[in-house]
Amino acid sequence: MATDYQEKSRSGGLAWIYAPVILILFLGGALSVGAYFYGDPQLTIAESIVAGFGGLAGIIIGLIAALFGVILGLVGALIGVVAAGGAVAMTLFIIGSPLLAIVLIFLLLRKSKSDCPDPAAHQ
Repeated sequence: MATDYQEKSRSGGLAWIYAPVILILFLGGALSVGAYFYGDPQLTIAESIVAGFGGLAGIIIGLIAALFGVILGLVGALIGVVAAGGAVAMTLFIIGSPLLAIVLIFLLLRKSKSDCPDPAAHQ
């Protein structure tokens, strides 16, 4: 008995490559049209295309630089948190050390509560 089972073929994986390219082309074209029609000195078609895609390249580079700045800022914040934690620990150590020393001195100076005045005699 032969089965007629066929898997559905999946497609559309290449759209993830084409979508950003098409988006960049349309956005650059829109900026070029805007530069051609609304430029203060009248631009030629070639100059408006250069201005449109150059502006888009500037936007993309600015976004990449902003992402780099955010990542660098997060690393700096992490270093700041570590440094602040170290400062808190150092402050607690500076305040706590004399208090601990005073407590230990009082523990060492108190008299022993043993009944026998010479415990070494029993050894």
